[in-house]
Amino acid sequence: MSDEPEYLKALKRTQERQKAGGSGKPGTAPASKGQSVTPAEREAHRWAREVGGKEVRIAPSVTGAKVAFLVRPITPFGTPPVTLEGLQGREALAERIKSAPGAGEEILGCFELTTGRPLTPDVQEGKVTFTAGAPREIMKAQSPERMIRLAAKQAEELAKTRKVDDRDKGGRGRR
Repeated sequence: MSDEPEYLKALKRTQERQKAGGSGKPGTAPASKGQSVTPAEREAHRWAREVGGKEVRIAPSVTGAKVAFLVRPITPFGTPPVTLEGLQGREALAERIKSAPGAGEEILGCFELTTGRPLTPDVQEGKVTFTAGAPREIMKAQSPERMIRLAAKQAEELAKTRKVDDRDKGGRGRR
């Protein structure tokens, strides 16, 4: 038996689980093998939260996917979690949409990461067709040089407009 308090044991267990690869909080994008999230994936996450609510879980399959979809299990008890999952193409998405009702799932919406457009699926006579919506504005990543220039410009502007505090006398050191 260890002399460690129970809260320290629980903290260590949580840290070990997070190191093992599990994402600690629902609704956060998992960090996968050092890859950063692309602007299109970030926009898909935003779209998912608009459509599915704030507690959307992001599946690791979204990384590198061409299309994403929101799925919610159909259960008689409570409100099940909504998950954003990714697939490699529209054909795979069409198959997933056809099989969802039989698997006890509800597809809430689809999003094409390559074009940045939400997709509306339509099932007629066993065939799935997609109607693309209006393209969403995808934020492009800024270059580090541009970010440094903007930060320097903001710092210069703040230095010009900063009020000198009477208690401070303009210095930042100890008295």
